[in-house]
Amino acid sequence: MNYDQFYLKYRKIARIYAYGVLKDWHIADDVSQDVLYKMYIMKNDLNFENEKMLDAFIRRSAVNKALDYRKKASFRHEFSCQEEIASFLNYETYDDAETELIRKEENEFMNMILEKFRAEQPMNYEILIQVKFAGIPVETVAREFGLTKSGVNNRIYKAKRWLKEHYRKIYG
Repeated sequence: MNYDQFYLKYRKIARIYAYGVLKDWHIADDVSQDVLYKMYIMKNDLNFENEKMLDAFIRRSAVNKALDYRKKASFRHEFSCQEEIASFLNYETYDDAETELIRKEENEFMNMILEKFRAEQPMNYEILIQVKFAGIPVETVAREFGLTKSGVNNRIYKAKRWLKEHYRKIYG
């Protein structure tokens, strides 16, 4: 594996782990870029054949770098990607003011549902976001959380069911 293949494979993983610490996709992007840049500088010293070691190294580096970012003075406020997720789930566009107002109100309710879900089931929330929103393979998420592949799929199913039930309570 050369560095280009390495970059394409581990960029998302570094971003997800950084997001797990920071809860902000934009800063997680910065962290993943920093981590991968550091790997680029060290590329002659890395063993690209040992993927298990690289995987663990990237994950640990992303978490450590994210923790460093969180310590910075510029990071003294809380971030949330709830609006980004809600807009991803509701991808239609509207033209007139009334439908736009209704859409914004629905997004507020979706944010409220997602916040409640995150508070009640944080592990299922993280699994759902990593697999369905960020596109991390089920196998990778299963390894991260110490679950089987079917265990991850079961948690995703339960998470979707929970979200649908709570959505129906609000929207009928």
